[in-house]
Amino acid sequence: MKPILFKTICMLSALLFSAGCADKVSIVWTEGETDPDTREVVHTLTVKNAPEGTDWNIWFTSNHIYIGDDLEGAEGSISLHHGCWYKMTPKEREGKDLVLKYTDRPLQRHCWAPEGFVLEHDGKAVALDAEYVFLPSERIQDFAYNQVETHVWDMIPSLKNVAVSEGTTRLETVPAVQIVPADKAGWYRITLDGTCKVEAADEDGAWYAKVTLDNLKRNAGGNEIPNMVIEDWPDMGYRGFMLDISRNFTTRDNILRFIDLLAHYKVNIFHLHFGDDEGWRVEIEKFPELTAYGAHHAFPHRNEAGEYVEEEYLMPSYNGSIDPDDMSSSANGYLTKEDYIEILKYAWERRIKVIPEFDTPGHSRAAIKAMDAYSERVGSDEFRLSDPEDRSEYCSVQYYKDNALNVAMPSTYRFIEVVFDELIAYHKEAGAPLPAIHVGGDEVAKGAWTASPACLKIMEERGWDNVELMKSYYIEKVLDIAEARGVKIAGWQEVVMDLEDHVYERLKKNLYSVNFWHTGHGQEEYPYQYANDGVPTVLSNMTNTYVDFAYTPDKTERGLSWGGFVDERRSFSLLPYDIYRSVRWDDHGRIRDISTLPDGKTPLKARENVIGVQAQLWTETVRCFDHVTSYVFPKVCGVFERAWNASPSWEGTTQADDPAFLQELDRYYSTVVSHEIPYYDEMQIAYRQRKK
Repeated sequence: MKPILFKTICMLSALLFSAGCADKVSIVWTEGETDPDTREVVHTLTVKNAPEGTDWNIWFTSNHIYIGDDLEGAEGSISLHHGCWYKMTPKEREGKDLVLKYTDRPLQRHCWAPEGFVLEHDGKAVALDAEYVFLPSERIQDFAYNQVETHVWDMIPSLKNVAVSEGTTRLETVPAVQIVPADKAGWYRITLDGTCKVEAADEDGAWYAKVTLDNLKRNAGGNEIPNMVIEDWPDMGYRGFMLDISRNFTTRDNILRFIDLLAHYKVNIFHLHFGDDEGWRVEIEKFPELTAYGAHHAFPHRNEAGEYVEEEYLMPSYNGSIDPDDMSSSANGYLTKEDYIEILKYAWERRIKVIPEFDTPGHSRAAIKAMDAYSERVGSDEFRLSDPEDRSEYCSVQYYKDNALNVAMPSTYRFIEVVFDELIAYHKEAGAPLPAIHVGGDEVAKGAWTASPACLKIMEERGWDNVELMKSYYIEKVLDIAEARGVKIAGWQEVVMDLEDHVYERLKKNLYSVNFWHTGHGQEEYPYQYANDGVPTVLSNMTNTYVDFAYTPDKTERGLSWGGFVDERRSFSLLPYDIYRSVRWDDHGRIRDISTLPDGKTPLKARENVIGVQAQLWTETVRCFDHVTSYVFPKVCGVFERAWNASPSWEGTTQADDPAFLQELDRYYSTVVSHEIPYYDEMQIAYRQRKK
């Protein structure tokens, strides 16, 4: 199979690496073909004009490659250093180029290929240019649909009740809204009969009426609107979007642009994930290191023992950036206090509440390393998050070995108290509500705390022989902090799992929401099990709402796919009250038999505890704001439709291609094409183009 050449400039450099040599070192990475028997491939990493000898290394980032045995004749070897950062160590060779062939799994996405190549040589680290040679790949077309006629009142989310009459009304300005009694939060009614009258149950309803009027004028292409009466309201009180700015940063100005887009879809919760392994992105004034250290990435120093030490900044992450001062790189940056307050005000003016999240006790590497630096500067362990005596060995899902807070140390909770206090103060200063502080709670690596003297002491005092009970200890301490401040907490699904009974019951009383995300592979019953038990449940199904997943299996699509593929059809298929039938086609576009999927599974008995739906954008493969918007739009439209209209007319159908479903799918997607795509053009944002 003849390969196709793609050239990508990773970062420019003009350093000469050996005296008298004018040839610049660069990389050529070549995709290998899959062995049909082993399902492995042999990729080729070529270092052009490699330095002489073997006293140098090539570093790069990758989406967790599988490293097989060194191949015979290989001129180097690859090892995982930490997280997604790898090191290629050379061997002796002949000629100017070094050629390393290594075994791996097949490359599923072009954006998963190694990137951020850096040459470490003579005490210097320099970014390298890279070329990619990919194999030809099959072009995957988008799902088929029938374009139907759309009307001025077709929008997303769709309006519940529209009664059209003769004549038109000219809309120049939005009239004053009359607040009237209603039994549905967010309810509003618009009467167009030559004049315009707007009634609403509350301030939320008044805002949604304004958005609808704006959409009517947009769809009509002017101020002349057909006469009609619209009555509308949201089914779910929590209609959210989560943006991860930790893995790769999104600036304040772009977040403000993004909030405008969310407001257009009547979203009312903006979940801002700012603290994770790869970065801490919101200023906490008491701890400057959280952002001065934890929001920048650089090549680490090498100490006298030859160890790589992150003295001033975090080690390179997903995009491989080694320049901590490069603010054009998504690896670097954070929101100042003023930025965050501006975001809060801007969102609340649009009836959007912000839920801030710093993930704990796992997914906390950036905070841990930053607070180590803080402790070194001030000469005190008062707020340290790691115990130097802890010898626990573990590896997280993202291949980190030091990303779990030490939950036995009082200093951990003093740190959390400060962060809570400053976030509460920011929201108060902004005059914006703080629904909850999201503390994560997910994916603590097995093995964490097992060799921590501090943890073992507490376990001995309490007569515990299972280190996982330290999670209950942690949750109790966090609840002490939250209750003392009168603030609710939120978390990912693991936050309510594997707790002592009394801790679980106490937690339920203090929860604002729990995001149930891992709803596949035998875990699809969790949302209903916990909702039935009184947990405020937000459906964040990876199978329907993870907009960081690629649209299709096409290898040129950006995104992840560990939980499948999510396109506009998959997001639209979400059924909050029939979750087992929420995936009607598999990842290859083949229709599924959904008729018996709920059989034997937990039925939903407490619908009132399924409080909402949320879309998620994790940013491992995001490198710029264009990626943010093209991952999200128009894929996310189905999630926003279902959050507003939770029980569509086709709910209850037991055939995946039931005509009732297909008819509504056609109307929904025709609305996307006719009205939303032009809106994206008007807003001048990147969006994913339909593939035919």
